[in-house]
Amino acid sequence: VVAIIGILAAVALPAYQDYTKRAKLSEVVLAASACRTTVTEVYQTATVLPAANSWGCESATSTSKYVASIATSAAGAISVTTPTAAFNDALIDAKMLTLTPSDPAGGTLAVGSLVKAWVCGGTGTTIALKFLPGSCRG
Repeated sequence: VVAIIGILAAVALPAYQDYTKRAKLSEVVLAASACRTTVTEVYQTATVLPAANSWGCESATSTSKYVASIATSAAGAISVTTPTAAFNDALIDAKMLTLTPSDPAGGTLAVGSLVKAWVCGGTGTTIALKFLPGSCRG
């Protein structure tokens, strides 16, 4: 009985730790999602896209325990950086998650067009894939 409990604990504990890290990373995804609304609105209504970090939703300082900063590119890609020691995991701490606006057909978005899809965890993401929530794996 003790051996069986030991084996179950050896398997369950790492899986549980990964699960809790993915749950904490959902706050990072939510921080990017708040900025996603702004970028979508600007694409639909603007005549010229803003410069990098001028979309109106960025934050150069810590916004929560799990979000160190939020930045945007000139094309509206959102990058959220995690703090240095919030997760106590080198595969997550001080790493970046990106959300990129895209056209589902693979075309380039133009000013005045609708953002029909967002790629979460794609190019620019440095957080290990296994820790990203299921809805955010590229």
